[in-house]
Amino acid sequence: MTILLNTIFILFIGIWFVRFFVEMDVPEKYRVSRFFQNTTDYKGEGLTKKDVLRILFLAFLIRVLIYFASVLIYLVQSDFLSHAAAFSWNDFFNLWNKSDAQHYLDLAEKGYVNCTEVTEWSGREEHLFLVFFPLYPWFIRFFHFFVNSYAVAAFAVSIISFCVGCVFFYGAVKEEYGASIAEKSLTLLLLYPFSFFFGGIMTESLFFCLISAGFFYIRRHKWLIVGLIGLLASLCRIQGVILLGVGIVEFLISSQLIRMIQEGQFKGFLKYFFTEAVWLFLIPIGNLVYLGLNYQITGNAFQFTVYQKNHWYHTTTWFTNCVAEIMRYISGQVSDTTLLIWYPELILFVVAAALLLYSLRTQPLKYSAYLLVYTLINYSVTFLISGGRYMLNALPLFFFTAALLNKHKLLYQLLCFASALLYGICFTAFLTGGAIY
Repeated sequence: MTILLNTIFILFIGIWFVRFFVEMDVPEKYRVSRFFQNTTDYKGEGLTKKDVLRILFLAFLIRVLIYFASVLIYLVQSDFLSHAAAFSWNDFFNLWNKSDAQHYLDLAEKGYVNCTEVTEWSGREEHLFLVFFPLYPWFIRFFHFFVNSYAVAAFAVSIISFCVGCVFFYGAVKEEYGASIAEKSLTLLLLYPFSFFFGGIMTESLFFCLISAGFFYIRRHKWLIVGLIGLLASLCRIQGVILLGVGIVEFLISSQLIRMIQEGQFKGFLKYFFTEAVWLFLIPIGNLVYLGLNYQITGNAFQFTVYQKNHWYHTTTWFTNCVAEIMRYISGQVSDTTLLIWYPELILFVVAAALLLYSLRTQPLKYSAYLLVYTLINYSVTFLISGGRYMLNALPLFFFTAALLNKHKLLYQLLCFASALLYGICFTAFLTGGAIY
């Protein structure tokens, strides 16, 4: 299995780069084969004000309905009549205060320096929560100036980010593929079995908003805006730095680098690069700030890796080792962990790999690059227990699938039905203490 996966990976990289050079306008006589040329011609459409208002309203309505559904599930799981009248804000908050939520609230309220725990492996207080990137708790703290509750501030950040993110996501896909695929992409995203995390006290919604906005402005070649958005994205999660690669791919293809060199316009290209694309290099600053935060507090810029290894049992590994580990867990005794963590992670990996292969001749290279690197990062750790949640922001998954099924109505409807069913199962498990992280 390892040899097969590595072989497929190497072949994919090779074919991807051949097509990349072709799209930079390599002269016809140097092109290896027409096989490596894009076989599709999507007709993008502009985002309208009506689209913006409609998506904002629908996103907010969906968020409210999901919160309402969480209350209903809680009441059904308990004695409905005795709990309905006494249901309080604290009950609602506790429904969503799962996994890492409390850690983000503590960071927002106390800051990194004052958030410590005594650990068994060191026998002293450690700044364990340095493993969490700072942008989301900083946003919570900012919103706390306007509301008298860190929990309410956190929900506000997540809701606003989700609604704005849906607009950018829809806009990016519509301008690239057209309205039909944009509608299907957004529907598939909302029905993704783990998309309820968009409403939780976690980074998912904020990161979704920033990545979607990054895609939107990369498509429009607004490089300064992309740089600023990417800086925030890389301050939100480590994967945010991928926007740098996405932006460079789009810039090099759109500027037709090889053609400009052939025509003796390399100086013109350099001038264009250093006046426009140079802004993309703002993006890694977010990661550098995070490393600086680690260094300032502990004296080690990479202290978060120590905590990940010793407390959360995460170490960096090659993706084939992660997949092999998931398969070993699946081969063991069946439990809720097997059904809610390991099977979904394996299925998602297979789906992502299949869509990447499909994308080689049919999809924009910038998106296949994002999906490849994003998936590799997610599947390059040991004891991956949050893969389903992490892949929520593997956004090309949704518009590649929508593009593939755009002319297959029945298959699309069946996928929506299956996704909605799995959503209900996973959401209920999350609210009732199941193995959903």
